[in-house]
Amino acid sequence: MSDEWITGGASTPVWSAGQRTGGLPGVQMGQGCRVHVLSDERVRIALVGDVSVGQAQEQPLLEAAAGGRWADLTRLPGSYWVVVQSATSTFVCGDLSGFRSVFFAGQGASTVWSTRAGRLAQHCQSRPDLDMVLARVVAGPEHWPTRTTYDKVRAVPAGFGLLLGGGKPRLVDVSDIVPTLSLADGAPSFGEALEQAVAWRMAEVEVASSDVSGGLDSSSLAILAGRTGLVRAVTYADRYTSGEDLLYARRVASHMEVALEVGQGGSDELPFNWFWDQPLTDQPAALALTTAQHALYLRPVAGLPFHLTGNGGDIVLDSSSAAWIAMVQRGARRAARRQVTGWARARNRPAGALWQAVTRAASITHEEALLSAAQRLERAELEPRRPGVWSWCHLGSSASWLTAAGRERVGALLREAAGTSGWETRADLAEQRSSLGLVGADARDTGPLATSWRIRPVHPFLDNTVVRAAFSIDPIERHGVTSFKPLLAAAVPSLPPWLTGRRSKGSFTRQLTAGLIQHRPVLSHLLRNSSLATGGLLDPEPALAALNRIGGTRADALYDLQRLVMACHWLAARDQHLDARRHAAC
Repeated sequence: MSDEWITGGASTPVWSAGQRTGGLPGVQMGQGCRVHVLSDERVRIALVGDVSVGQAQEQPLLEAAAGGRWADLTRLPGSYWVVVQSATSTFVCGDLSGFRSVFFAGQGASTVWSTRAGRLAQHCQSRPDLDMVLARVVAGPEHWPTRTTYDKVRAVPAGFGLLLGGGKPRLVDVSDIVPTLSLADGAPSFGEALEQAVAWRMAEVEVASSDVSGGLDSSSLAILAGRTGLVRAVTYADRYTSGEDLLYARRVASHMEVALEVGQGGSDELPFNWFWDQPLTDQPAALALTTAQHALYLRPVAGLPFHLTGNGGDIVLDSSSAAWIAMVQRGARRAARRQVTGWARARNRPAGALWQAVTRAASITHEEALLSAAQRLERAELEPRRPGVWSWCHLGSSASWLTAAGRERVGALLREAAGTSGWETRADLAEQRSSLGLVGADARDTGPLATSWRIRPVHPFLDNTVVRAAFSIDPIERHGVTSFKPLLAAAVPSLPPWLTGRRSKGSFTRQLTAGLIQHRPVLSHLLRNSSLATGGLLDPEPALAALNRIGGTRADALYDLQRLVMACHWLAARDQHLDARRHAAC
């Protein structure tokens, strides 16, 4: 499986070692890239990645590029980058999710760009930005959409393009989403987009593989794929994963009339078993902590044309509690309270406390939330408990693991983000965009690992056509109160009701907890010697105390520990890779 990347804006040998892109000056790409080039006397367009484009669409695309209608170039089925060159400008963009991302950096008076942050960082001799790495652990990366974990490398946010020529680089919003439809009105278009996203890919191959975890997302894609071609169904299981999920996975495979290949893991496949020879991801990635289990269950399908995953299904098929907050923001308090009460009663939760959390979140803006978080952090007035609903900015347990210097640095970054906040004022629209970007970024950063597993992941839920169709439906319409992911059943009624009617979902808490316990000595050494700790930003002792409290059914600070370990592993692995390159050079 070949790595995919594109670079532009420079021509040094290290930077441009790849194939030329259809005559676009200064643009190079990796040998494995699939590219479709269009041109006339005005512009030249390269569509790079998985894209379905017919001859009838070529002239409209050229007209859109010549007229600067950039969003029109992102409406084709598939997942792809767009590069456009004219006599005076270059435009490059990825997708709405950030799975196909673009990064850029200044180089003198010019701008260089790449679809790989690590490649660009190496070219610019950029170093890890420890303050930003820590801020992403403590508050989440979504508050800094143009920042990366490298000091000189900037990101084009998901759903934006980069326009170069005639002055400073410009970011152009290409999302073009208006969420006005009801579930009933929008479901047919979503179903058509999702089925098309699977069918056109399957029509190009003899066989493909798919995750079949038993959940709605991967299972629905596998069933749709099986209607067009041959699918190899795979999943992972061990003593800590959900037995109910495995039962559903077997039922899905039986419905498809294929065998389910189960990678049965043991102690060696538990999370946090880091291998120092595994590929280095461009930025910290969650799957870097579970490489053993992925290598195990994906081994039978290595080398097939592509592998379907359900990444992004949680975001496009359902919305979150931010929908209730937006209802309050829009003046629909009574309707919002009915929704909150119904949801809480269905799950035996206290409705009053949940409603208070909703109204508190609705009373402030993103900017105000960031400033408040900065103040609490700087004063060490921290409340690690989660509010029970979505919030603009939550400082988890990891905030209490910082030194005074660490709190000051992260607080400064939060204030910086508050001053440049471009978030939607509606909580539901802000949440779905940021959550989609987080999922897309993690799928993107997993790329080098997928190459080592010899699979080419395909994520139909992250295709622009699928995302736009879902997000054109008002988030409150997609939010399940008594049902789970109601959009799927409404959009694809041909799926078996026993699947779309499922209301439960397996948890990875037991597995993550077992992994932390098994690898506690190694993780303790990692946290104590992390550059975040040696750099005076992280106090490892409270973090180690939280790690030592993990046990049995206790999972306090589990999410925060996972993010911190992910960051520390990435920093340590990057240092090791740099040392190896230095020794090789000598």
